[in-house]
Amino acid sequence: MKNMVELLRTGPGIVLIETHEEDKLQEFYGVSPEQGMFSLLDAFSFATEGETIVLITPDDHKVLRSSDDRYAVVIPDEPSVILSNLINSGMSAFVNKTKIVSRTIIMRTMGDMERVFDELQEDYHGIEGSIMEFINSNLEQGVIIALTDKSLNRQVTLGDIYMEKCLLINENYFTIFKELRSNALKYLNSGLGNKVWYEMDIRIYDMYGAFKLHFERLINVLTELEMGIVLGSSWSKDYPKMLLAVDVYSVRFFSFYEPHYIKKVLLGMEYVDDGTRIVDYDLYMGKKKISWRELTKDRKMTRDILGMQYRKETLSNLTREEALKIYDMEAKVMETRKR
Repeated sequence: MKNMVELLRTGPGIVLIETHEEDKLQEFYGVSPEQGMFSLLDAFSFATEGETIVLITPDDHKVLRSSDDRYAVVIPDEPSVILSNLINSGMSAFVNKTKIVSRTIIMRTMGDMERVFDELQEDYHGIEGSIMEFINSNLEQGVIIALTDKSLNRQVTLGDIYMEKCLLINENYFTIFKELRSNALKYLNSGLGNKVWYEMDIRIYDMYGAFKLHFERLINVLTELEMGIVLGSSWSKDYPKMLLAVDVYSVRFFSFYEPHYIKKVLLGMEYVDDGTRIVDYDLYMGKKKISWRELTKDRKMTRDILGMQYRKETLSNLTREEALKIYDMEAKVMETRKR
């Protein structure tokens, strides 16, 4: 089962280093006079999962009083690795004290974030506060749970987080992460007002046999747009005409989006930019096939024109990097037509 809506991510680690040799530590971490240091707020705006914000200060209480002070550098390593390197490089002689601030878990929500927060509070009985309050309090115990309504398939910054309401839970990080991962769909659905989820089949057909490329292209788009969960995939037979069986690759798909919205995306991805239709992405709800004609009331509308409209709309919702991946896959698909 592939979850296309990424629901949990760890925030950047935060390490405080108290020292009276700031210049030596800044040099150790490669901070040039031209580059300088960052404020905690600035560092948190671009640091992401797998990175650590290192705060180098003669007195960690200054960080508490003002998050605008420029003490921060972002290192692409975990806090434990950073402290280990500090010791093994002989730099520990310049360190008075170190602290690893409570770790942050960022949870993806949709809809009513207040409802999700209240449900988390009811389940874990944590301490309510803003993300900056918790960070500046130099906590070393517990886990900070932060909510965001932005996609976790992309970089999440401090500006994407529901900053005013976070939850501090005084339990083991790995225990909390495991529990939240198991229950993340419950919290997501709570924010959506316990919406109905739809189980659908997407059937892929290509007379040229480029099924793997079409499957990967489909999964990339569905994942980037956070459209649901793939429950499984398998080969099957379809019968477009009586006694005519063709191989199709079926993808069982679970989504809170209505089938007609899914069909719009699928129809758009049947085409490439020059209007060539390169694949059939047929959508079924049970035994009912969702027809492209159900997407428009214009009786003069053609499949090709409608498909190109939805292609443009779908591509506009992708990141530039993801759109380039799609174009690259489509070029490979077109190569199969030349054989």
